[in-house]
Amino acid sequence: MGRLLTAVIVLVALAGFGAYLAFNYLDVVVKIALEQWGPDVTGTRVEVEQVQINARNGRGAIRGLTIANPPGFAARHAARFGEIRLAIEPSTVTDAVIVVHEIAIEAPQITYERGGKATNLDAIQSSIEAYAKRAAGGDGQAAPTQGGVTAKRRFVIERLTIRGGRVLMTNTALKGQGVSFDLPEVQLRDVGKGKGGVTASEAAALVASTLQNRIAQKVLTNVDLLRRGGVEGAVDALKGLLK
Repeated sequence: MGRLLTAVIVLVALAGFGAYLAFNYLDVVVKIALEQWGPDVTGTRVEVEQVQINARNGRGAIRGLTIANPPGFAARHAARFGEIRLAIEPSTVTDAVIVVHEIAIEAPQITYERGGKATNLDAIQSSIEAYAKRAAGGDGQAAPTQGGVTAKRRFVIERLTIRGGRVLMTNTALKGQGVSFDLPEVQLRDVGKGKGGVTASEAAALVASTLQNRIAQKVLTNVDLLRRGGVEGAVDALKGLLK
């Protein structure tokens, strides 16, 4: 009985210490989680320079988030985000549906690289959508678990903006060189509000598809931009991006 009581006390103490670390060092926990589980979502390496999260007021920022290019593509990375600011309603953090007041993505640098019959963004979006399907159990498999508990946390995002984005348009033959253009501002409101929230992977898939559409529109309406490419030989090579 004495040994059992001692074991219980030790477990409680460890659990309390773990909760203390998660609460007071949330930025470290988020950074590790992004770099460890991010590749499962995107299918590529994910790196983060800095995370600052205040659990008390629900505000934070992620800086220097880099998503590597998928295998078979030549550019150094697929996307790099200068800063992602978050504002979460603290009172909903432990609820099944977390209310996110704002996600503001500042100065993303996105590489749109054509390789074969698809682009690097196609490959990443396919990986995100496949992960979202697995997470929902849509492929007949059980939804992934964390600590043996099925992850069902959902989010309502009141405002999501992407500002100051720039796109590099290239293909594998150019090895990361190409033509750049500004990305129009993206604004999404009340994501998941009408259906009881969305999962994190569903939100990521929505952002990825929105960016894909905006980039495609920009490419189609700026054909002349390709003809003014400053890299020698880039114009002819980039013509394939429109096919």
